[in-house]
Amino acid sequence: MTPGRDADATGGQWRRWLLAAVVLPALGAGAVVGLIEGAGGDLGDWETWQAVAALAAAVVVPAGLSLWLVRRDGAVQAAAWAVVCVGVQVALVFGVGFVALGLGPA
Repeated sequence: MTPGRDADATGGQWRRWLLAAVVLPALGAGAVVGLIEGAGGDLGDWETWQAVAALAAAVVVPAGLSLWLVRRDGAVQAAAWAVVCVGVQVALVFGVGFVALGLGPA
């Protein structure tokens, strides 16, 4: 294989997938755990709309960015990567943040 556009396209694809499936979900999960820890492990003191908006933004923004990063690969694949991003975020929040590290609600 000669270096050129194919090699560059493959490298760019791996970078996009790495960002969409690992980096962005980790940042989103960190934001969710940080919000909950910052509120003392309970968002009960927050207004309902504030809690929903903050948590939704921490999940939707990384998923939207992953969708945008992978948009060149087609709409279905981009939507699938956004769903993967949300799934990884949920797994990281509950599996790592709450269970393994003992953060979050008591």
